[in-house]
Amino acid sequence: MLFVLAGCANKIDYSLPEDPIEFNTSTFVNPANSDDTYLSIEYNGRTYIGFGTLKGIVPESEMGDCLGYIVQDGVKMDDSRIFLLTADPDANYLGRFETEGVMDQPDFFRAIDTVGKDITTPAYIDDLGYEFWSVQ
Repeated sequence: MLFVLAGCANKIDYSLPEDPIEFNTSTFVNPANSDDTYLSIEYNGRTYIGFGTLKGIVPESEMGDCLGYIVQDGVKMDDSRIFLLTADPDANYLGRFETEGVMDQPDFFRAIDTVGKDITTPAYIDDLGYEFWSVQ
């Protein structure tokens, strides 16, 4: 119950930009293990795959612009919004936040070109230990 209350105190502006990006999903296959696959999206020429989930809350001051929404298998999921994070000026991470369903946990995508690099992960992102990120 405490988590829900804390989440409600931090208002997110879910407004779509005038020309929202449609993030068409595809499948990324780990080059080291063909059985290890991930949902992926593209942004500014970079491929992003799942990295983690929310740990605590995202401070309102660290919510960046809403870029657009997910399109999966041709279906527009305009309640699944993709955001920049102000704590990550290099856009190594993108956040996915749902506009519907108070209990939906946000998750975070990380650019695959950052694998093996020492980058700063915002404190509110909980690394889920996916194989692609741990093996490289």
